[in-house]
Amino acid sequence: MPNLKGHPELISKIRGIFFDLHHTLTKTRVDFSGLTREAAEVVGIDISHITDVQFKDTFARINSWIMNYQIEKDVVIYWGTEPEQWVDVNREFLRSLGFDNISDQTLIEFERAWKDITKSSWEFLVDNAKGVLEELHRRGYVLGLCTRRHDDPQALLERWSIRNLFSSVQWTAVPGYAKPSPYTLIQAAFETGINPRLCAYVGNTVDADVEAAINAEMLPILTTWADPQESLLAPDKAIVIDTLSELLEMFSGSLN
Repeated sequence: MPNLKGHPELISKIRGIFFDLHHTLTKTRVDFSGLTREAAEVVGIDISHITDVQFKDTFARINSWIMNYQIEKDVVIYWGTEPEQWVDVNREFLRSLGFDNISDQTLIEFERAWKDITKSSWEFLVDNAKGVLEELHRRGYVLGLCTRRHDDPQALLERWSIRNLFSSVQWTAVPGYAKPSPYTLIQAAFETGINPRLCAYVGNTVDADVEAAINAEMLPILTTWADPQESLLAPDKAIVIDTLSELLEMFSGSLN
């Protein structure tokens, strides 16, 4: 049972429950290193000599580079959906791994392979996610999805037969709009017609999800099944849960 000290009255007023997706409702078959290896193999780039440690270091550097790139280019909110948009980014990423003089077409095909994998065989719902969502929906809560990613997740939600459970689906990975900005959370509240202070937001990281919830004046709920260490970083405002099933103990559906 989650520790609800200081929260019961607020919980009783909650009307909307919004969710992160990656490592909150879903887990992945391989990590980003494994995903990169698979995409590179498709286009014939041999990265077999690159270690996971090298990948981790490169990802850390390139994430900052991508954020700055998007701001400098003043990209639109849904930037990144097309493989052609990733030519500069992928060139910088592969250059950081020691690969130079790769053609634009290969960089586009590399991104296309990455997207094909992420849209098909990479991510899947955790075992109890669908059941928890269905039960919360049955109890009368309005559900939403607010996720930090460059591609629209709705095709995945349709495949998993849960799209109908969400009254709002918001997504972007563009800095300024993406979490920890409250933008997607506020958009979900606006679309569902529920005051943000009557909403909870469930996610798996403190720096993105909990901070976004606090910035949006929503009740932050941190799931720790993907990374228990996140609980050590959680502020007092956050409710920490180990599994999604604990949401059913918190939200009884007895709405006033």
